[in-house]
Amino acid sequence: MGIFILNKILLVLFLMCLLNCLKHIWNMTIRLREELPSKYQVTKSERFLLGFSISYIITTVFTGIIL
Repeated sequence: MGIFILNKILLVLFLMCLLNCLKHIWNMTIRLREELPSKYQVTKSERFLLGFSISYIITTVFTGIIL
């Protein structure tokens, strides 16, 4: 039962990381498609979360969620 719940938590974490990366990609493309493109600025905490999200996605793709 505990492993089942842990798998669900890890799956939700993976989906949240995917959504975070998609949000940043979407915002970047919106900024680039403006008539006068502006600089895409990311705060320090957003940069940390984006880095964590990308690293978790890459780790999950290569190793999978194995318990």
